[in-house]
Amino acid sequence: MSGGGVLHSELTLHQTPDSITVAAKGAPHSLSINTNTLEVGVGPATVASPGRQICGIIGIINLPLSQYLILITEKTEIGPIDGQNIVWKMAKYELVPFHESRSAPESVKQLNETYLGLVHKALTGKSFYFSYTYDLSHTMQRLANVDESFGNLTYIERADERFVWNRYLLAQIEVCPELSGFALPLIFGVLSITTCSLFGKTFEFILFSRRNWNRIGVRYFCRGADDSGNVANNVETEQIVRFNGQIASHVNTRGSIPLFWSQRSNITYKPYVKLFNKEHQKDVFIRHMQQQIGLYGKNIIVSLIDNKGKEKEICQSFNYIAGQNLLPGVKFIHFDFHKECSKMQWHKLNLLIDQIRDDLDKYGYYFKDSQGQVSSTQSGVVRTNCIDCLDRTNVVQGLIARYILTKQLVQMGVVEEGGQIPATSQFEYVFKNRWADNGDGIAYQYTGTPALKSDYTRTGVRTRGGLLHDGYKSMQRYVQNNFLDGARQDSYDLIVGNHRYSGSEESPLAKAKHPVGIFLPAIIGVFIALLIMKLVMPEETWMSQLSHIALYMAVIAFLLKQCISWGDHLVDQPRLCHTLAKAKAE
Repeated sequence: MSGGGVLHSELTLHQTPDSITVAAKGAPHSLSINTNTLEVGVGPATVASPGRQICGIIGIINLPLSQYLILITEKTEIGPIDGQNIVWKMAKYELVPFHESRSAPESVKQLNETYLGLVHKALTGKSFYFSYTYDLSHTMQRLANVDESFGNLTYIERADERFVWNRYLLAQIEVCPELSGFALPLIFGVLSITTCSLFGKTFEFILFSRRNWNRIGVRYFCRGADDSGNVANNVETEQIVRFNGQIASHVNTRGSIPLFWSQRSNITYKPYVKLFNKEHQKDVFIRHMQQQIGLYGKNIIVSLIDNKGKEKEICQSFNYIAGQNLLPGVKFIHFDFHKECSKMQWHKLNLLIDQIRDDLDKYGYYFKDSQGQVSSTQSGVVRTNCIDCLDRTNVVQGLIARYILTKQLVQMGVVEEGGQIPATSQFEYVFKNRWADNGDGIAYQYTGTPALKSDYTRTGVRTRGGLLHDGYKSMQRYVQNNFLDGARQDSYDLIVGNHRYSGSEESPLAKAKHPVGIFLPAIIGVFIALLIMKLVMPEETWMSQLSHIALYMAVIAFLLKQCISWGDHLVDQPRLCHTLAKAKAE
């Protein structure tokens, strides 16, 4: 959708010792940066110095050595989301420094490298999408309901701020109205556009998950809701079908349980869930659901968590609060996924679909006919959660999407009235795998690994091989969540502006880590090495060797016990915003 704002697509970068300029074909102005004064402003349309082609501007970030202009240097075409407007995925990016001081102290240079590492960690996920001619931040239905003034706004002004990941980075560009064409909104999520065939009819199947950057984070360092009602792992998923000029779309949402709770990594396999601010749980639940109602209309909350073990307390708290019917138009269903589907009884998921079928029919979906007339809209959503809002949630959202998709294909004339999608069709394979890929992408962004239970999403059958593969992925998650995720959390907080580097105060990254996290693993390593030496290098008497082996094993056992006690300091903790000290204060 184009309008008052135009995004520039043919850009060139020009650099001299005193300036950085980005010019655009057909634009009346260029973006000009004075590398001496560090001022960002409007420059002439034409630039004399030689340049090189770039694809877009992500924004500007301030780091210890310099401010950096972040550029998209290569892109990959995904396809037309509405039949006309092309969507691209960022393939490569580059950071161009305004001015790096060579005389800076070594400590500042090292700190700058640490910050650069976080920027790279945030941007290398290859899940950033953009379009020069279409507003990707809105669903089909939202775009169909805008008034005339919407088209007069720039792309950054009219975007849904929840999904524009570089809004903070574009701040210095956005303040200049003449540079609005350089402010390219970047959406983080999972997008696939696939040409499919069913019953001899060809259509486009599109699946687009947009990740909300409010309360952004990774699995164990970002749970539940904040004071404003924003929740962790909040994703809006839109399924779109295009056929013969007709367009249909349906939206699902997922998000962490909207209460105050945490589950910090502490080197145990599955940390305990901790509820806090218990007297305000009802208030934050209401704030979150008011957001949902304002955005999507009526809501069915489907909670899939266990009513036992470490999930029991939060399950019962959520069931109690959500089950009070505090808001009109909000229904609550608890479906204990693991209990109901135990012993491979996955057919019981149909019981859940039966519970919400009537509401799904009432909520409907967005449909625009070949004449451009909107004949129906979606009046409500299913908001699904499990403890992570990943594996169980993926399965259920896929089943809901399939039910709605069949109705859409019937209305479009692809499937006959009363018909179904054949289990052996090529499209069945595409549908299942696109939903599995969607689940893997969302899971990777939150946990650093693909989704569990994806064998069911891909094949419709839960297998023992899938269980074994899930075991392997669970071990990957354990390592990722305990020893690698602190830096990943910091990278998210840095890129969206939750943390902003200021040279006037000491950076949290400059502070030394707790010594236990350094010395305890080293000491364990030394004693393991000594134990191995005693096992492979015999002593003069077997009694002496056994006594040494027993001693080393006892010391290692003692040290491993200390690891449990000091687990908080052995974990790779975030150091910018979601710190251990802040979590303990809560």
